[in-house]
Amino acid sequence: MKELLSTRGQSLSRDMPALQQAHFAIQENLYDPKARPKGYINMGTAETHLIDDEVIAFLNRVQNNLEMKPHHLHYDYFHGSREFRTAIAAYWEKLIFPDGRQKLSCENIAIGTGCTLALEYLAVMLADPDDVFLIPSPYYSSFEDDIQARALVEPVAVPCGADLSRSAFKTVLEEQKQAGKKVRAVLFASPNNPVGTVYDPEALDTLLSFCMDHDLDLIADEIYAQTIHDPQVKWVSIMSRVPDEYRHRVHVTTSFAKDFALSGFRTGFVISFNPDLLKGVHGLAYFSAVSTHTQALLTELLKTPGLEKLVETNQKQLRKSYELMAESLQNMDIPTLPAQGGIFVMANLGAFMRKPEFAEEFVLWEKIYQELKINITPGQLFKTNEPGWFRVCYAHPHRVVEEACRRIKTLTRF
Repeated sequence: MKELLSTRGQSLSRDMPALQQAHFAIQENLYDPKARPKGYINMGTAETHLIDDEVIAFLNRVQNNLEMKPHHLHYDYFHGSREFRTAIAAYWEKLIFPDGRQKLSCENIAIGTGCTLALEYLAVMLADPDDVFLIPSPYYSSFEDDIQARALVEPVAVPCGADLSRSAFKTVLEEQKQAGKKVRAVLFASPNNPVGTVYDPEALDTLLSFCMDHDLDLIADEIYAQTIHDPQVKWVSIMSRVPDEYRHRVHVTTSFAKDFALSGFRTGFVISFNPDLLKGVHGLAYFSAVSTHTQALLTELLKTPGLEKLVETNQKQLRKSYELMAESLQNMDIPTLPAQGGIFVMANLGAFMRKPEFAEEFVLWEKIYQELKINITPGQLFKTNEPGWFRVCYAHPHRVVEEACRRIKTLTRF
């Protein structure tokens, strides 16, 4: 019956990607040492399960303090209530501008149902169909859906390393121009997903100066800004590096999903100093408003004492799980890339593949998924430079990480 659909309807009518299918297929049969000792372990989805109990206890306290009022029952601004946006601005101003030199107000914030939507907002507002966003690789695989599925913006990888090499960006920019493409912006995750690199200020300045010199907007997905587990590094927002005259060309997306372990709340937002861009986002938000109850609850959450401690607990637990995962893999002679933030580690499983080819990654993924009952993510989806790398999300209780490593140890090398 696909022929009855429009052209765009036919392009959208497709099966769920295999990795999404894997996520949902195992939801009812997840590993539990007592109830389901042979259950699946999901290390393919970037969610933290380390502080579920603490988050639930905190939310119960928040809800007890939440006073529902008549206006919470009715329509509010589709891009977020003023009360909610004001609470976000107050919290994120301290995070983004710790020196206090720049203010953030509710007028700089636009809410949507998740960071995915926030990125789509920006893709629609900044680019026309078939325009290009440059993205330093390896990059978060869903960036492609976020900007391409409906906004029709083309993602183009830039293999540039942790220094965000200017020459690498210039080479790809020139290639796109020669191909007749219009490059509108650079999009990057800070810290990096999937590697977990926390970019230093010099790298951020390099990327910013490149965008300024070539008249490009810059979008930073800072969804893991507080999910930094390496005590030796300091995360810096790109917003804090922007000169005043270019601030309207730099935009941030983030959400409550990672730092507060509330991915199911589906609440993200755009931070921008471009009033016309935000005006357009306000119209788009009509189709994707977050419920007024969720907004009220999260407003109270941001005001409740102890939130900072919850974030710190998450960071400490992540560090322990990361060290356990990385050390266990290294003891199995499985190379890993050092991670400073995020909830994942890149592991090289190339020794378990029959041939060093990207096609073999999915063969190995299928084997690990079906036989070991572990879901991880092949590196080719993140535009890695060589086959064999897999992203492993380790933000699980130690008993789960230990069981996953026990199973991985049974893999046969070629």
